[in-house]
Amino acid sequence: MKVFKILALAIVLASCGTAGRKQSGELQKFIQSGEYKKAESYVNSEKFYPEMESRLLKLVELGTIQYLNGHYYQALGSFNKAKELSDKLFTVSISKKLKAAVSNSNYDNYYGEKFERSMIRYYQALTHYALSQVGEYEAHEIVSRDKEGKVVKKKAIPLKKLSDKEKRFHLSGAKNVLIEWNSLLDNYKATTGGVVTYKDDLLAKVFGAFIHEQFGSKQERRVALDLYVAAKKVLFKNFNTLETYNKKSTEFKKDFTKLPKMPLAKVKANYVEETEHAKKLLAFLDERINALKKGARSNLFVMIEKGFITPKKAKKFDFPLPLAGLKVDVGGFVGFSTNVLSLAAGSVPKIYFELPEIPYEPVQGEFILHVKKEGKTLKKKSMAVVNPLANLATMIIDQDSTSEMAKVGARVAGKHLTALLAAYGTYTIAKKKMGDYLALTAASLTYAGANKAIEQSERADLRNWSLLPHHYRLASMNLPPGTYDLVLEKVLGDTRTETLLKTVTIEAKKDVNMLAFRTF
Repeated sequence: MKVFKILALAIVLASCGTAGRKQSGELQKFIQSGEYKKAESYVNSEKFYPEMESRLLKLVELGTIQYLNGHYYQALGSFNKAKELSDKLFTVSISKKLKAAVSNSNYDNYYGEKFERSMIRYYQALTHYALSQVGEYEAHEIVSRDKEGKVVKKKAIPLKKLSDKEKRFHLSGAKNVLIEWNSLLDNYKATTGGVVTYKDDLLAKVFGAFIHEQFGSKQERRVALDLYVAAKKVLFKNFNTLETYNKKSTEFKKDFTKLPKMPLAKVKANYVEETEHAKKLLAFLDERINALKKGARSNLFVMIEKGFITPKKAKKFDFPLPLAGLKVDVGGFVGFSTNVLSLAAGSVPKIYFELPEIPYEPVQGEFILHVKKEGKTLKKKSMAVVNPLANLATMIIDQDSTSEMAKVGARVAGKHLTALLAAYGTYTIAKKKMGDYLALTAASLTYAGANKAIEQSERADLRNWSLLPHHYRLASMNLPPGTYDLVLEKVLGDTRTETLLKTVTIEAKKDVNMLAFRTF
């Protein structure tokens, strides 16, 4: 029967389901030790997600490596391809959906989580901006591969200095990406009205405001001002669902649909208690709003990307099959099923499956940016958390898994029905040759094997963009021309550490410097 073939396909595919679960950890080790060349070779190898269904992951991980290594031209190319592929993958092939329906999403294309699709836009805009600042395309190689993925040709591309026109092209490119990013978020909002989920992004507003500030015109400064104001609204309406910003986030989420009908004062009094992270972010936004209203601008922005996003883990679910509700028809399929289920399980027979989760890891400690000269601190500022990405991911994956439970449970129950049909066929044939008891034993063994295979085929899809940071922090300052040491102080409990980020020169004619760093 066709249904048996489908079950067999799911069981065969299950043997591939665990591939790649350790790959992210290996990749992160390379990045943490600064071995970018090894990391890039690893991602390009057949060891790292070789299946076509995961090619989006290869692109975003590759782009992140190139970005962290300062290879902005190559990184932009990788993120552009990732964005195009992610959009195309939403036109889903029937065959992929069929596989996912009988097995799970491990065998479907990886489209990226909603927040991952959003972050592709961030890195597109960021690399455009970086190219406008460094003013060159790095020397690199173009590698051609055959259909089997083997290298057939390498072409060396020399370093290219950019003209002022080309620099402006990339600055405009950053703004154009921001416009498209905003359209994506508008689409999220249109499809998730009244639901506690990811539907807007603080980073899109704050980074967008920063980019608009670069153009210098009165109109662009007005856009930047509006975006900083919008960021305050997003923080209140959408990010108070996170423990990062709101000590009453549980109550805020619970009554989320009721809040729009309440007076604002009541919402603030009963559902919002700002954390230190919220206070620092509000202070940063108010500072930028007030500065822009006065026509003042900061000339130094520092972005810190902290660590790695919390990885997905498998959460196991099990529930008993409803044997009590079955009307036993001795000699028929239902009666047979009741007996086989009891024999195969040895106790209460259960259905097992996995769904992904991201354990909650809070944003901890305080980051303080010091501007030093000859070892003396001239200015310092606490850095604001502008995107608690890992905490967003925890909330999103939890909501997605909750909504998937019924669908997955129904799919697993269907697989068990298929397995029982197969076992019943075995029983019917064997009964004529060896009697009822031995036939029932053989059938129960058939089902027990299928039961284990079904469990294996329902492994959680743990693919994720593993090189994304845990969270982002930002600080801005206005400094007179000169050369300074930028030092990051991390405060966690009673522990304080300082790290030299970079020695920078602020030029009188250069309006703005934005520097981004990854720290662990």
